[in-house]
Amino acid sequence: MNNHLKLNGTKTHCLRSKDDFYPTPEWVIDILLDNYTFQGDIYECACGDGAITKNLIARGYKVKATDLVDRGYGEPRVDFLMENKPYENIVTNPPFNLSYEFMEHCAKLYTRSFALLLPIRYLTGKKRFSFYKNSPPAFIIPISTKVDFIGNGNPIMEFAWFIWEKGKNETKVIFA
Repeated sequence: MNNHLKLNGTKTHCLRSKDDFYPTPEWVIDILLDNYTFQGDIYECACGDGAITKNLIARGYKVKATDLVDRGYGEPRVDFLMENKPYENIVTNPPFNLSYEFMEHCAKLYTRSFALLLPIRYLTGKKRFSFYKNSPPAFIIPISTKVDFIGNGNPIMEFAWFIWEKGKNETKVIFA
């Protein structure tokens, strides 16, 4: 996104990717999987083009992959926010405009752990802060460089993997 557009008052939300689809680069997935091991099956509920799912499968995990939008990978037209079946583990890069809703819904469905790729600014905010007081992530893995999701060479946001584990009430930061 062009910073000049923000400075001159252009509404940058109009420039967002269709359906908030920002494919996860493989190196970002590697940061999660090199620093955290999941126990059991995984549900990737916003699989997009399959980037996260393919990496999980390559690492030996059994994965169910769905997405609301048909991008040619996984089971299409599944609205995660309407799911009510429990899952051992959930891993996803949620649509940015629904990140909080995904976080809340994952907290209702997971039985072991869930991991979300979120903007680092998700550490703050009244609603999120209240959520964290009741359900703190077990681990946060900050990503050391900005993530270029769209390949324009000018990423503007910092991200981290936020991981919740059943029964854990303290947060450990892992600097990978």
